[in-house]
Amino acid sequence: MKNNSNIDLSILEATVDSAVRQIPPLWPLASQVAVNPFLGQTTDGLAEAGARLARVGGISLVMPNQWYRNRIASGEISDSDLTEALAASPHAQKPVDIDALKTAATETRQLLTPLPTIADFAANASGTDWPGVIAERIGSWAGGYFDRGQALWSAPRGKNAWLAFCGHATHDLTTEIIGLTGFAAFVANAPENPMEAIARATRRLGISAQALDSYFHQLLFSLGGWAQFARYELWKAELGEDTDSTIADLLAIRLLWEEALFDRYESEISENWQTVCHEHERPVAPSEAEIVGAILQEAAERAAQRGLAQTLMTDAIEPVRERSALQAVFCIDVRSEVFRRSLETVNSSIRTFGFAGFFGVFTKHRRFASDTNELRLPVLLNPTVTTSSGGPEDEGTDKSSRFKARATRAWGRFKLAAVSSFAFVEAMGPVYVGKLVRDALGFNGKPGPADPAPRFNPEAEPKARIEMAATVLRAMSLTSDFSRLVLLVGHGANVVNNPHASSLHCGACGGYSGDVN
Repeated sequence: MKNNSNIDLSILEATVDSAVRQIPPLWPLASQVAVNPFLGQTTDGLAEAGARLARVGGISLVMPNQWYRNRIASGEISDSDLTEALAASPHAQKPVDIDALKTAATETRQLLTPLPTIADFAANASGTDWPGVIAERIGSWAGGYFDRGQALWSAPRGKNAWLAFCGHATHDLTTEIIGLTGFAAFVANAPENPMEAIARATRRLGISAQALDSYFHQLLFSLGGWAQFARYELWKAELGEDTDSTIADLLAIRLLWEEALFDRYESEISENWQTVCHEHERPVAPSEAEIVGAILQEAAERAAQRGLAQTLMTDAIEPVRERSALQAVFCIDVRSEVFRRSLETVNSSIRTFGFAGFFGVFTKHRRFASDTNELRLPVLLNPTVTTSSGGPEDEGTDKSSRFKARATRAWGRFKLAAVSSFAFVEAMGPVYVGKLVRDALGFNGKPGPADPAPRFNPEAEPKARIEMAATVLRAMSLTSDFSRLVLLVGHGANVVNNPHASSLHCGACGGYSGDVN
């Protein structure tokens, strides 16, 4: 194997950072939001991004050719759409005309497969599913390390991810029992600095500087949701002008497995691994099939835009000239559309507007009897005001509510604890039959007592309130011709025992209900 010991540490760190930013962040369920899964490839064109993700993950970014052929045959995608898409393509090796494009669309694309890792080669050599083992062991550790209070027995978070995993792996004999003898000792002898561990692994595996970015991206991609959640930790830190090394630590952890498996199976996999290293060295460039797929997708999008433009060109309803009886601003959540259209149907003098449900108030809110700050704003932004429910006059009720909440949590942990849960189910299980039936039928879905009214904390001056209100109204295009009644309508949900509760609330409010805003 060739030696790459001359790779400068600064170059290695820059390459790690580049690979890390190819991974999209994944927000936790408590503030679940939709994220562009190709956020890391926003600087690439569609064909280039497709070529990159085909190499590291074996996935396609466009539909099968048959999907486009059917729409061309039906006329949904017209010749003009194909001509415009072909002209807009930046690739020199594109089909010469739409006839050639249509011919290319009749070809069946090959099934995409990612480049194999050392774990894949080791699996073929040993008959052990090492990629599956790695995913399971890292997942088992990460489930405890990233715990946010859901687990009854959570792992300590005093160390960074790299040191925490090494401490865990030196006492976990599962891997050795499966067949990787000496893995615990191998981990124990790893460098304490994760970047040094990455440097050592790249030297041992003989990876050149040109191949590192592609290879690192593939290893992070193979970690799935754990890498994405670690990328979220970095995103969150950078939003507060800080940094976080968790995702780089995960890369070091994944490389540690590659290095250990290479030491174990070097003689069987060395030649094949050299071939893969050369593939990673090649610059990412789309194939002819990927270019054709990107052009066909562009044509499909132009067809959809053309249909939408024709719909929008239809004659609009004559606007109401007299003063509106009611103006109502709803969250742009699709579930609000039913209410908006119903109101406008009932009375033609009612006007509704759509606006993001946080209504322009970037709020960090503390609920009644709680010490948790809820960021009720779009997750990509920072709060500008602080609010809380209740005031000095509610202190007595606040303490009472805290005691009740603590008792409820203690009772819940007792019911779920490793020892007491068995005795509890044996003794008290039949008592809960009625409650289970009521819960199943939705009879226990009544909300609890409402929090006291929210207030600014510290209290906002009247001038600041006026400026805030003016900014919000301008953003909503409500600057003149006000009706006597103006409503701001937020939304939320009453959710029981659903880990995806935040997705049923308001996404613009960070996965909380819109009442405070």
